[in-house]
Formats: sequence, C-alpha cells, structure tokens
Amino acid sequence: MPTACPYCGSIGESTKSLRAHITQKKFCRQKDEQAFYESDSDPEAPMDWTPTTEPDSENNSENDIGYFQPTSSHCSSTLPVSIEEIEDDPSNEAKSVYGNVNNYVYAMPYPGPAGMSLHDSCMPTSFEAAYQRQTEAKLPPWTPFKSEQEWELARWLISSGASQKKIDKFCMLDMIRDRIEPSFHNSRSLLQLVDSLESGPAFQCTPIRIEGDLKDANGNLQTEMVELWHRDPVDIVKELMGNIEFRGKQQYAPVQHYRDAEMMNREYSEMWTCNWWWNVQKKIPNEYGTVTPVIIASDQTQLSTFSGDKKAWPVYLSIGNIEKNIRRKPSSRAFLLLGYLPVSKLECFSKNQRSQVAHQLFHDCMKKMLEPLESAGRNGVKMMCADGFERLAYLLLAAYMADYPEQCLICCCKENSCPRCTVKPEERGQLLYNISRSPTLTLIALEAQSQGEKPEEFQSLNLRPINPFWRDLPHCNIFECITPDLLHQLHKGVFGDHVAKWAKSAMGRQTLAEKEIDRRFRTMTAHPNLRHFSKGISSVSQWTGNEYRAMSKVYPGIVAGAVDERVVHAVTAVEDFMHYAHFEVHTDQSLAAMDAAWSTFHEKKNVFLELGLRTHFNISKLHNVSHYSESIRSRGTNDGFNTESSERLHIDLAKSGYRASNKRNFQPQMTRWLTRQEAIHQRVQYMGWVMPEYRRKVEEEDMRGERKDKEVDDIDNGDGNDDGNDTENGPKSKLHVTFAKHAPLPRTSVHDIETKFNCGEWFLWYLREFLENQLIPTGPLKDSSSLHFPVWKKAVLTLPCIVEAQNENASDTVYATMEIPELITPSGVKPRSAARTSTVVVRTGENTRKGPLNDITAARVRLLFKLPLEMAPSSPLLAFVDWFTPFQKYNTVLQMYQLSYATRQRVQHSGIILASSIQQTCHLMPEFGRIGANILWDSTTVLDRCPKFYVNPYLRHRDFLLFRYDPYLYSISEAAQDLEASVEIESNQRPRKRKRS
Repeated sequence: MPTACPYCGSIGESTKSLRAHITQKKFCRQKDEQAFYESDSDPEAPMDWTPTTEPDSENNSENDIGYFQPTSSHCSSTLPVSIEEIEDDPSNEAKSVYGNVNNYVYAMPYPGPAGMSLHDSCMPTSFEAAYQRQTEAKLPPWTPFKSEQEWELARWLISSGASQKKIDKFCMLDMIRDRIEPSFHNSRSLLQLVDSLESGPAFQCTPIRIEGDLKDANGNLQTEMVELWHRDPVDIVKELMGNIEFRGKQQYAPVQHYRDAEMMNREYSEMWTCNWWWNVQKKIPNEYGTVTPVIIASDQTQLSTFSGDKKAWPVYLSIGNIEKNIRRKPSSRAFLLLGYLPVSKLECFSKNQRSQVAHQLFHDCMKKMLEPLESAGRNGVKMMCADGFERLAYLLLAAYMADYPEQCLICCCKENSCPRCTVKPEERGQLLYNISRSPTLTLIALEAQSQGEKPEEFQSLNLRPINPFWRDLPHCNIFECITPDLLHQLHKGVFGDHVAKWAKSAMGRQTLAEKEIDRRFRTMTAHPNLRHFSKGISSVSQWTGNEYRAMSKVYPGIVAGAVDERVVHAVTAVEDFMHYAHFEVHTDQSLAAMDAAWSTFHEKKNVFLELGLRTHFNISKLHNVSHYSESIRSRGTNDGFNTESSERLHIDLAKSGYRASNKRNFQPQMTRWLTRQEAIHQRVQYMGWVMPEYRRKVEEEDMRGERKDKEVDDIDNGDGNDDGNDTENGPKSKLHVTFAKHAPLPRTSVHDIETKFNCGEWFLWYLREFLENQLIPTGPLKDSSSLHFPVWKKAVLTLPCIVEAQNENASDTVYATMEIPELITPSGVKPRSAARTSTVVVRTGENTRKGPLNDITAARVRLLFKLPLEMAPSSPLLAFVDWFTPFQKYNTVLQMYQLSYATRQRVQHSGIILASSIQQTCHLMPEFGRIGANILWDSTTVLDRCPKFYVNPYLRHRDFLLFRYDPYLYSISEAAQDLEASVEIESNQRPRKRKRS
C-alpha cells in the first residue's frame, strides 16, 4: 500500500521502502531522529515507524513537486543577556546570531526516486566484511602484527618519516631486540608486513614516448620518454563512496533550501543544494540513479628546496557527495591522489614549439587518467555507499580547482581570456554581461582549426589549437566547472597585487607612503585574532595568503584620511566582496549584496585613472571574480573549492613522499610510499571502527598537538593555580564564559584595582550601583583598605555557531591585565609587559526590533573579578568596563561606525557588568587622520590617547555579519515594509468608482 513520508511528502510503495527512504535521505533521517529523541516513548523501544495517516490524493499529483517542511538552522544563534533559567523557545533556534534575520530553512526534495538504493536491505561494507573474515578465522584486528602494541610501534615507524636506515638502526637496539622482540627485525620485514595490509586503489604507469622536431648527431629526430602515474578514478570514487568514516556525511540526491515558504530567498551551500546537481539529475538515463559529482584539483609544486629543479604535478580527486567541511580537512582523506602528470622540459622540441606541445601533453595525460569516467558517466557504476546501501552512481565531472594559468590551459584559451565567458581582452575591466563559453561551439572551432580551415570563431574565442581531454566526458561543461580561486584571485590578486598597491600609491611619493603605512601598521590596536605587524609591512619578505588576509583586515582604516575618499570607498567595496565571497552559506540576498559590493568598486575605480595610477583595468583577476555569483548558484559556496586545500595536500601527497625517496627516479618511490601510508591509515580506521576505545585514543593523540599549537600564553606566562575551569552559561544560546577555577590574583586590593588596573577612584561607587541594580544580596561594604577581590587575567567566550561561518574559530578571549614593569631576574632581564585590555560588545537590552545594533554597546574591559567571599559566597564573574558611545555615528566613506569614549560630566563613564553579558570581542581602529599626524602613538597606548575609533567589521566573518551584513538585511526589510505600507495607504486613499443606479 503506498505510504507518504511525513517529512518530505515522497510516496513509497510499502512501509519497507519508506523506511529505506527515510534512512537514505539526510533531511528525512535527521527529522526522524529528532522526532525520536523528542518523543516521550521509551528510548529502549525499537525505532520501527508506522504511518498513521493515508496520503491526500491531491499530494499524489505528478505535478506536485513536493511540499515544504521547515527545519531549523544548523546552529543556535541568539545571544544571552543574563544568567537566569528560562524555558527553551523554539523560535530562538531559527534566528540569526543577533536575532534579526529569519533563518528557517524550507527544504524541497527532488521529485522522484533519485539517489535511491538498488536493494531495500543493507549490504556489508568493506569493514564489516573484513571483520566477518577475521572473526571466522579467529584473528585479532591488528593482524598480521602479533599484538596491538607491536602494531602501534609499526604505525609510528611508518608515519614518523624515519628512513629505512634509521628503522634498521632502531630494530638493532638491544632494548628493542631483546625486550620488545617485534616480529620484524629490520625495515625490509616491516615493509613486507605493511604491504600485506589492505590499501587504496593501485597505481599504474603509462609510458609516453614523445618525438620532437630537433635532430640528434645521427640526423634522427630526438625522442623523450615520460611516465604518467595514475589510478583508476572509478576505483577512487568507490573508495570514497564506501568509506564508512563518511557515513552520515554524504548526500545522494539534490534538494533545494529556502529561507521562506514563498520560495523567494533560496539558500546555497553544499553541491546538492545548487542548480547543477538538480538540472543534471534530469539528464541521467536512470531515474533511480545517483549523481556523483567528481571534483578534480591539480597544481604544479616544487619538490626540491634549496637546490635542484625537481617538480611534481599531482592531480587530486574528491566527490561532491561528501560534505564540504569534511573535504576541506586533509586529515579526513576526502581528497585522494589520482596521479602525477609528467613534468618535462621537452628539450627534443624547438623553443617555439615547446609551449604548444606541453599544452597538448597535459590534455593527452588527463584524457588517459579520466577515460574511465566516460563510460561511468553514461552507463553508471554500481557502488557500495557508506550507509550500507548499493546505488547506481553516475560519475560526472562537476568542478575543477586550479589557478588561473591552469584554468586557461584546461579551457584551451589564451591567458588574456576568461575561462568562463567570451569577454574580449580589452573589455575585461568593464562590468558587462558576456555570453558564457559553449563546449559545443568551442569543439567545432577547434575541430575546424585542426582541419586547416581557420574559422573566425577560433580567433574571436581566443583559443589555442588543442584536442581537449573533456571532449567525450558526458554532461560536462568544462567552462562552468571552473570554480573561484579565493587565494590567487582575491587575496593575492585583486587585493594584494592591485587594489592595495594602488591605494598606497594614492598616498603620494613611494618612500613617504611606505613610511606612513608602516607607522600606521605598527600603531594599530592589537587583538588576538589580528596579526600585528610590529615592523610594518615593507619588511615582510615572503607573502602568503595569511599575510594578505591579515593585512586586508585593517587596510581600509590604514589608508583612511591619507587618500581620496573615493579610494577608501573602492578599498572597502573590495573588502566587502571578499568577506561575502567567504560565506559558507549563501542566499539570494547575500549574493545580491556581494554583487552590489562589486558594482560599487567599479563605480569608484575610475579615481585611479584620474590620479594617474592606472591607464586601464583590463586585468583578468578583476574580471574573473564577476563570475562568483553564478558559480555559487551552480556548484556551491567557495569554501568547498578553495585552492588552498590542494596546496595543503601537496605536503602529504607529494612532498613527504619525495623526501622519503632517494631523489632519483622518485615518482615510483612516491607512489609506493603513498600506498603504504594509505594502508596504515585504512587499518587505523578499521581498528577504530572495531574498537571504539582505540579510536578515542588515536583522536586524542591527533588533537594533543593541535591544542598545543592553539594555546595562547598569558602575559606573564601563567595564570596562577589554573588547575580547572569554571563555566557560566547564557540562557538562550550556546555562549559560555570559561575562566580559571582559581583566581591568578586572589587578593587584589582596591588600591591596586584603582591604580594598576586603571579603574579609577570610582570603582566602589560603581560596585554599589551594580549591586543595587542587580539585587544581589551581599554583606555591607567595608572600608576599602580591608577589601580584597579575586581577579582574573582572562576569560574565554565560546561563541554560538553562525551558519555563514561555521568553521571560524568560536573561541574568543577577553583580556584584562595590568602593566608589568621590566624585571631583572637570575635568568636574565624580563622586558616590560604593557597592560592588555580587550574591547568588547555588551548586550544591554533585548529590543532588536530597531535593528541588530540596538541595545548593544562597545566597552573596554579593565578588570575581571568576583566579589569577596565575605560579601557573597557565590558570585558570578564580573567585569569593570569603560563605555564607548552608542552605535549611532556612521562614516559613509569607510562604512564603519565611529565611536569615542562615553563621558558623564566630562568624566569617563564606566560601569560593572556581568561577564556573561559580553557577547564577543571587537576591534577598534584608531582614526589616524592626515599623513604625519599623531606620530607619538604606539600600539600599547593608542587606546588611551586616540579620541576617535572605527569599529572594524573585517576582523572576522562574525564581525562582518554583525556590523555590515545584518544591518544591510535590516535596511532592506525596513524598506520593504515601508513600501508595503505606502502601497496600502495609496490603495486606501484611492477614490472608489460610484456604482451606477
């Protein structure tokens, strides 16, 4: 009997098929688990689900594309105000982090049985099959090693990077040979055991003989033999689809998400939520088929460090069925090595032929590597998936991650062209709509050129004469496969190589501009999430993506006041676009805001022409970023295709293998080394699946090193007796305030608080006012000389998750320390340490109807303390703050809020607050003014000396959302309401026609 899914409305032929549908569909599975855990039934009862209602006949119509089910956002959002117990409000779960944007997600699944399994029942995965074989043979999981301890030793030796000679010396140690007595006695026997383990797909070598146009001494044409090392991409996809580590982290059918029931504001994040998957699902021949988007990444890398010219050209493969936050992690191994392209100087060819031959060699090798995808994309391949079901997968090339020169190489166009559209080289600097490149027209032009016809389209499309590897790949539009490159196009390209340099040149003479910019960078206020260029930026010798990102966070504030206002406006427009481009979840509204920011830059860019800094803007990177919106709507957000991921993969999948080789004929050694590393990793996964306690131990080992890297030392290298943590929770979110269990300064006098912590002589007055307002029962305030307060140096805020920046660090540290003078100790001179105080955003009320910045105020934390035990046995953590003026004065050029210290009767306005009312830290940039002004400021005193500040929205994506994007959403919401009200008033005032009698 047909039954309807209660979560998406899909119709199943039976209860059994419906149960399989709920298991396979991520949306339905999550809703079913949520309903189970929220039910009042016995948690030990079986999870069988039985439909209780018959589906409506109207909902069974073929024209009905499915009905909407609201599901809350992935993360909690609203922020706490005080520590008081209140009942959970489900409406709070679905709003943005600052409570002004509705983040309900309405899911519309793909109509039909797309992504369904071939069988109703689960089948054993590779791990389950291996466990069954070992159980029948009565073998332990660490076979062929004799014990778990010996396996751990072998794993460490293989993973440590030790050479075979060092392993031989290790095995010859008396303690190892006589006491531990491992079953392997040298590196050769150890590698034999490792080679007996199950590993990933095997490598194969395809030799390619190239005949050049130069002749040798005998008059014969010179030849060169190159090697293509590669694996079957279908086997790699099978490995990824069946990896049990990705269970619950894969999707097999497309779905559309909306922020409103009217389907006016669509959401884009993962590949399965975007247009390409939805459209191509209609084109595959089997309606039950599962689209498997193949993602390719390639990039040349230098292997030799100090000398030599050894290079590798690795090609990596992943699939869009896996969540992008998993694909980004190198440790997850969601990207596997497909092969190494040959890197040759092609010295058997004349110089004018080498470039063309190298281009064709790349396409021939890629053709050989991806040839199995031609059949797999047309006919499908049966694959075991991580959830235990077998599906018919259609492997389609969906995305290609590469830098700009390689993008042009892939698309067969010259490097003054756009890989995605047909823009003319001389029009790249204009904001114009250009026709997208067509694979069919491109192939026709290339074919005609190869026949000697010299078609006009070949020249107009700016093509190279190449036989492309993607010619026979099914459903492949290679030009749409080209994804944005945030590192090279935005951070290093548009910002670092162009806009930042133009803005610096706009300051005047180069030497004067460099000195002024360096001074401003040295003076910039500090923040834990901001790199401080203590010597300026002119002394930085090696620029990477990290340096460009750190520089861009404060650059608008650096150049403000020293250049033309239009230059500042252009810089802020680029900054806005960069932050929008980094969103991990986009909507139609956010994409409109991103496009508006880029349009603003084009409106203001002519100032660089007027100042004589540019003669044109025909720059490829300036044009390429105009395609970001269409790429996001088609393939997903940019964080899933960042080339920084592939550059990080070079370390594990290319450079480490090269270092383990003897540097001669190294590619076979690299593939053998990688095969053994994959075998070790696969056995670690298997043992973690069999023995959960082993998995926890391995994860703790991996995290231990990461925690050490992330630890931030306190100013005086210690927090006292910090042998534990106390935590205070806010009521309406997952914001936590964590601080040391024992105060580092347990008995701090009022005099020290007033002088060393710069709280002033009004500290006790503000304390009385706070206790009266909060109605906290305390004993009487004694004489100030007898009062001693426990004082903390820092508190850590665990901030709630934001869907647009889910992978951003959610830990925020609030500092409040006093100055430590220079000390002479037996171990040497300990330099002076300046006082460290954080600027924060404090929630002062609950009313957000007037905007996201209503009822929040900026403040500077001077002191973190608790009441003495004699006053209050149980006291929350408190903070003494200096208030800034409200978020009211707005600089329209910088598009930032301008603040200054708040005063009452010309005295600094301060106060005492609950530490739990601090929402997050913020960064205040000083108003530098004209060139050469305020030269006595430095980074340790600028907060005290500068009279005006700008609230930096570019510190983190969280700050950008609060100070830029949320106000933008509020403004368009207000505009829509005003328009609706005016239309209603106009309709009411319109004279009615008199009826005829």
